[in-house]
Amino acid sequence: MSHHGNESSSDDGFDIDEGFLSSPEDQASPFNLDEVPLAVESEDPLQQREVFDSIFLAREGQDSTGPTWEQTPICNMSLSAFERLFRRKDKTSAAGSLLRRTNLRIDPQFTFASDDGRLLWDASKHFLDFVLVVSGAIGLDAFLPNTISDHTFTVTLDFRLQTKQFKPKFGKLGFDPTGSMMAIGNGGACELWLAFCPLVNVEDISVADEAPLLSEKKHGDTRLSSRHFRMAVMFVAYALGKIPNMHIHLMHTYGTDEDFSLWKIKDVTNVYATPTITLRLDDLKLLHQNIVSNWEAWVQESPPSWKADGWLQSHVPLSVACRYGQNQPIASSNLNARSVEERNWQVEREYSNIRYLSMAIATDLTCKLVRSWEEISNEEILESHNIIYDSPDPTFRQPVNLDDLPLRDPQTQRENNIYDEEGRRIPRFHGICSRNTKPCGVLINLETITELFSTSTPDDDDMALDPDIILDDDVRTPVVNVYPQAFLRKYGHIQCNTVLPHFAPFMSKIRNSVSRSSRSQNRDLFDDQPADDDDDPDEFDRFPNGSLPTVLFASGSQFYNEISHRIRPSADLHDVQQGRITSALSGAYSRGHGQTTHRIVMRECSLNLPHQRYDNKIKVDDVPRALRLENVYIVQLDSLKRHKRNGADVVVPLASSWSHPTIFQALRPHLFVLTSDAFPQIYQWTTYPITSLLERIWDHFYPLIQKGVRPTPQVIELCSVLERALAYAHTGNTRVIATSLMRPLWLVQSLLEHGLPTFSPSVRFAAAPSIPVAISPADWPTLTSMKVPAIASKRSQILTYGNDHFEAYKAEFHIQLSVNQLSSNAFLGYPSNLRHAIIIALVALQAYIADVKTLVTKAVTVACSDMEVEDGGDGVVHAAVRRKGLRKWLATANPLGYADKGYEHLVSCVHSKSMDHHEGLPNPTNVKLSVHEFARLICNMSRETNPAPVAAPLISGGCSMPVFRVALAHMRKYAPNDSPTHAEKFLHDAFIVAANHLHINNVPWHRPAGPRGRRSRKPVFDSWVNLGKALDLQAIKRNHTQAGNAAAEASQRAQATDSRAAWSADTITLQSLPDYILRSRLPDEFSLDSIDLADSASSGEKEPSPREIYEWVFANFDIRKPLHQIALIAGIYLSRIIPDIFWATSDKPKAYTVTDSVALTNAIRALPWKPNASGRRGCKLPQQFIAMVPSYILAVYDETSPLRKYSDTRTLKNFPKSWNSKNSAKGIGPLLLVRLGLLRAMSGRIWKGGPPFQEWKLLSDEAVAAKHREIRVCLADRQYGPFRLAVMFFGVEKAVSLGRTSQTYTINPAIASIKANKRVLKDDSDSDEVEIVEVPMAKRARFT
Repeated sequence: MSHHGNESSSDDGFDIDEGFLSSPEDQASPFNLDEVPLAVESEDPLQQREVFDSIFLAREGQDSTGPTWEQTPICNMSLSAFERLFRRKDKTSAAGSLLRRTNLRIDPQFTFASDDGRLLWDASKHFLDFVLVVSGAIGLDAFLPNTISDHTFTVTLDFRLQTKQFKPKFGKLGFDPTGSMMAIGNGGACELWLAFCPLVNVEDISVADEAPLLSEKKHGDTRLSSRHFRMAVMFVAYALGKIPNMHIHLMHTYGTDEDFSLWKIKDVTNVYATPTITLRLDDLKLLHQNIVSNWEAWVQESPPSWKADGWLQSHVPLSVACRYGQNQPIASSNLNARSVEERNWQVEREYSNIRYLSMAIATDLTCKLVRSWEEISNEEILESHNIIYDSPDPTFRQPVNLDDLPLRDPQTQRENNIYDEEGRRIPRFHGICSRNTKPCGVLINLETITELFSTSTPDDDDMALDPDIILDDDVRTPVVNVYPQAFLRKYGHIQCNTVLPHFAPFMSKIRNSVSRSSRSQNRDLFDDQPADDDDDPDEFDRFPNGSLPTVLFASGSQFYNEISHRIRPSADLHDVQQGRITSALSGAYSRGHGQTTHRIVMRECSLNLPHQRYDNKIKVDDVPRALRLENVYIVQLDSLKRHKRNGADVVVPLASSWSHPTIFQALRPHLFVLTSDAFPQIYQWTTYPITSLLERIWDHFYPLIQKGVRPTPQVIELCSVLERALAYAHTGNTRVIATSLMRPLWLVQSLLEHGLPTFSPSVRFAAAPSIPVAISPADWPTLTSMKVPAIASKRSQILTYGNDHFEAYKAEFHIQLSVNQLSSNAFLGYPSNLRHAIIIALVALQAYIADVKTLVTKAVTVACSDMEVEDGGDGVVHAAVRRKGLRKWLATANPLGYADKGYEHLVSCVHSKSMDHHEGLPNPTNVKLSVHEFARLICNMSRETNPAPVAAPLISGGCSMPVFRVALAHMRKYAPNDSPTHAEKFLHDAFIVAANHLHINNVPWHRPAGPRGRRSRKPVFDSWVNLGKALDLQAIKRNHTQAGNAAAEASQRAQATDSRAAWSADTITLQSLPDYILRSRLPDEFSLDSIDLADSASSGEKEPSPREIYEWVFANFDIRKPLHQIALIAGIYLSRIIPDIFWATSDKPKAYTVTDSVALTNAIRALPWKPNASGRRGCKLPQQFIAMVPSYILAVYDETSPLRKYSDTRTLKNFPKSWNSKNSAKGIGPLLLVRLGLLRAMSGRIWKGGPPFQEWKLLSDEAVAAKHREIRVCLADRQYGPFRLAVMFFGVEKAVSLGRTSQTYTINPAIASIKANKRVLKDDSDSDEVEIVEVPMAKRARFT
């Protein structure tokens, strides 16, 4: 069966079939605690360090997850209680434990103290778990054995591995592998790679030595680019063709044309005639010689286009071999076996041209319960050891006479330890264990282990420390990551970026023994004795200044229980980490060939669920329980003496170091020992609440899926969450935690704070025959205000069924939540069925916008890279401008509209020349498209039966097409069924409203037809159409000054002529306001987002909150209504004079001067406009006033508003305190509306607000209509209208001031010609009006 993740391809690219499963066999990688399978790797994981922090730190400042997490009581539950639940299969009680915050208490009968005298410790078994070999010269040295002939030797070349990633995370290459690695086959149990290394890293070893370790810096995609891969294959085919007895031939050394798109590799060579090519030892040697001797000439003669980017000339092919997961025993205590091992090291590889050898050396630390101890006679000990000491420390130790030293201390009854010459403990007792005694399970105490890594190394004068131990980069600050196991929280595995400091003396001793001495190192650093060096000094000429890099250093370590190796040889092969149940459930949504995959996954789970397969694996008696202590070392062979290039002088001493007392005694206090009865069964016990619930979900839905019933997305996601929690129990890796979903469900907090999982009360468990687990759609966590659901199953679904399947599933889920949680104020002006359809259309169009962003990003990135290569310095500069524009465009909220300079940034990144920015978005086809046609195209291309071919503006290969299909199917449920025509119009209208809401004004289009061939209908990044009315660019003056200004002006012109375009009231001139104010699109500032509602809670249960009032205003705003126009214009004008919206106490008129309401109103309107003395920051933000002032006016005037409904039902007729507090802080209130001429003051209490409708009154309907007529007249007068409006709102003095700051015209020919005529109005009319009279002035005589 083919698989989705298959890492093979054709010669000219690779197509991954999205409908097939990933293949574990193709995913081999070193065992690494930090890795998890792709199927459960989260899109939004926790940082691993948070696990360690949670052990010690109180979790303050975390995201709020509801008021009840802290209020939920914490209970304790013993491990024995979990054991009973598992043994009795009590699924109901197990599920109940998931709804409690629980601390796990480990019963004493399940553990031993690490220093218990009944325990027998053994660290004599060592293993080689990973090897990485890197050559230091051109050729295949890393593949060649150190032998003349070997009839059993073969390697297999495979050039179909273009997509294979280089996965080792430990060791050293000496260069950055990004874009440099080419998998070419396997041989000798190793993966074989060609590494195209920068030439400088080969020629200068100091450069290679400075390259970071694989574990120190995260590299990029290691695969060669398609272009470089083809070059590499052509060269290897060329080298193979020179081997006489090989069947490979090459007809054109460099292809048939410099343009790679005009030919394929299989057209010019038969290197792909067979899937693989097998080479014998002689063949491999000839291939090596051909690569070494022909590379330079082959590069020199290559076509100029091949060398245009400089890659071919600056890189050379090295060989890299890596082998991992073999768990090969080494450093045997048997002398004969050790001798054979030493010879094997020498024969395995010819090391003269090998630069780096990285290896993971592991030691198994086992622990058994002893039945009795048998004394070892002194004679037997003395036969093996000449001198015996009382201490391992050479500084203090003294020889001892065994006859004088008792076996045990009389007081403690502990053994009196003795030591040999090397400081190793000599046992004085044999531990006698029962025949069937199983080892104990050993984990690390995560709470204390970091102390061990920061412990200083004890002095050891016998082990001279070289300066590298003290001064070089090998001594790094330890960074320890902890991985709790079985929900134990404080016990588990660890990984560190260095080894224990206790290894320093041992590594120093090995270095002194095996390191070559360079010319500048003629004398030993410590004893000043001549250095012993048997190497040819001429070989040092290739090293700068004759210096040599450090021969041996460590790059990291990890301690884990060996059962992880048994159950999980690599991250991809653990049964409970594949998300298989989630895949089986989500497959119910699959179509086409995905249904075949679904049947396979369903059958796999029906035989055994993943955790049941795990249970079967650990039932065997010999399941490993040892603690594996693994250190990664790097040997730089250029610095290694030739006769020391064997395992005996480096590998064996490193492996056996763990058993040395200075290391083991330091480590033992940090070990956590579980009895053989508790380990590894503890995984089954603590995870039983999770696994039992997964079984119930499977048992409930398996027969339903067989009948065609689809589980709800909520069930699938909860299943995914359960599988992720189970994966965390087995790995402790936070990369399986999907925080956006698992944090609101309380799983993140519970796993970190308690270890055991806890679900929030919103999750409900039920007994059969009900659905085992459920949650209300209203309680489902969402990511945005658009109800985008938090999802945990994305990786599992994509890897199993492909991206189209997942996008359709996600759309189903998103639509379900959006429709079920439709806000009462969303699109309130439309019929109910259309409102639902609009919400669904929004979901689909959001996916479309994401596709457009991907299209532009990919194309602009490629175009910028090409510019940098082809155009030199100018290309680099312009490419930087384009990339900056792209970043800004991607950050805008509405990338296909004009808001937030979206259009301007898009123009700046799509144009290849800055001089073209003034043209706006390119439209080479000159096509005109309306938003109605855009909606029609969507429906035609997405319908279920006989859809039109997908073409521009839709994107066939994107995520949006499956979403459009799902959305259209759901929208039809709300469409009228009286006629197909009405139904289609209904769908079009929904998409039109949604497109307007998302500011979709410009969409990508296809390129124009060429001189020949079929016209492409595929959308591209450099062809666009506008969905508004036509633009007459020729009639607009163009400015060729700066590219940025040209793009900005193009954006302004497009907005001014596009009736649907978004607009900003803060950026337009007051003269241009008439062009915008009557548009159906309101200004960007007039939205809920412009108002800070962080502290807008109601003070009482029955009071409407400010948010409710504002939402009502925005939902009911109608620009066609006179009062609504007046309110919006007042808000815009007021935003132009802030912060001068307050008044000074000194300007307040005396009470005796105000005799009636008219005089009071006039006095208030005559107050000078001044800033607030407190200087509030909120009074300087224009967008807030454009949103809040009209909202206040309409909420006060409209009897159906929540504000009026509340006030009208109360005796005192007061407004909610939260509403008054919110607005008065900005100076917004009845007094401000009186000053604007929109209310009438009735008494002096107006200065402090006063009760509504008593101390002030609304304008009558006739007065509002009259004011609206005046405003319309002003709007019609483009020259002096803005000034007249300002006088109407603020008076002459402030209007003149505004005219100066806003560049608006004032009444000519002189300001002195303006006079204010005040006329008394009727009681029910508006307050004082200001009439502007133009007084003609005689021209002054001119004298000559």
